[in-house]
Amino acid sequence: MKAAVIGTNWGRVHVGALRQAGCEVTTLLAHDAELVARIAAEEAIPCHGTDPALLAGAELVTIATPTDSHLGYLRDLTNPYVLCEKPLGLMPGNQAEFTALPRAGRFISYPFPFLDGAQAIAQRVRAGKLGPLTRATLVVGVNLPYAKTPVEWFLEDVVHPFSLIFCLFERFEWLGVRFAGGNNLTVQMRVDDALLDIMLCDWPKPGLHFDLTLVGQQDSCQLRGGFRPSRGWWMEPLMVDDQPVTAGEPAEQQIWLRANQRVVATLCAHLRGELTLEQAQTAGLYDLERAYQMESLFLPLWLAGAQQQAKSQVSDAPFSWTCS
Repeated sequence: MKAAVIGTNWGRVHVGALRQAGCEVTTLLAHDAELVARIAAEEAIPCHGTDPALLAGAELVTIATPTDSHLGYLRDLTNPYVLCEKPLGLMPGNQAEFTALPRAGRFISYPFPFLDGAQAIAQRVRAGKLGPLTRATLVVGVNLPYAKTPVEWFLEDVVHPFSLIFCLFERFEWLGVRFAGGNNLTVQMRVDDALLDIMLCDWPKPGLHFDLTLVGQQDSCQLRGGFRPSRGWWMEPLMVDDQPVTAGEPAEQQIWLRANQRVVATLCAHLRGELTLEQAQTAGLYDLERAYQMESLFLPLWLAGAQQQAKSQVSDAPFSWTCS
């Protein structure tokens, strides 16, 4: 299968992943002609440039560009298959355009469900070992040098572990959000018959922090980990009933690269007919429809965030959920 990659930063990760999955990477596209020529030479990619017409011969195109460009590429590309980096970038202002996109052959890369710890959680949930879900919490700490609003941080980083939750349960209902200072906010949802609190917060150390706890009627599990610029991505052992049941994933294993490679390998196996779409989705693959359904859950957060930004300071009023 001939593949093309758009983007020269994270796009290089996809070049390696596509080759590992058996694809021939024929084209690299980017806005900077000099940069794309240099990287194409380093990666031994024969065709490169800035003209989207160069993508015409590729069966599979990977979009590895900033989030605000995803809609345009998903709208304009006519290649049989497209894999786009997460998140979609769905907002109230562009919802109609995303709704109108053709779904066939379009997939979105959410690597978190492909981590070893995430797969271990999925196996336990699907085997019924937790029993019906009764409570869930997700804490995401952020401390990265980018200028983003709390809502933007939420959509960029909370979506990592949330993409696992969305794979595992069926019914999701938005309940509300509460803002505090900085990047601190709490979103509450109903997942099946349980409450889920998603807590975004400023983290004291540079990087990202994840802490997911699922409590069922029969058992509980907790997965923690994150990213530090000094040591990369890691995940701690999965804890079940406060006991480790996996070995964990140290940063030395380059686990985030491995998870991205698994996304591409699963997609290519599906495209070759080795996996049905249902089997690929069970493994964690997101098609465009699934990604749209997940990200649309957070559309009320954009409205609440705009209302919060309009305030001159954080309200000291008693606690109340902002509902929609």
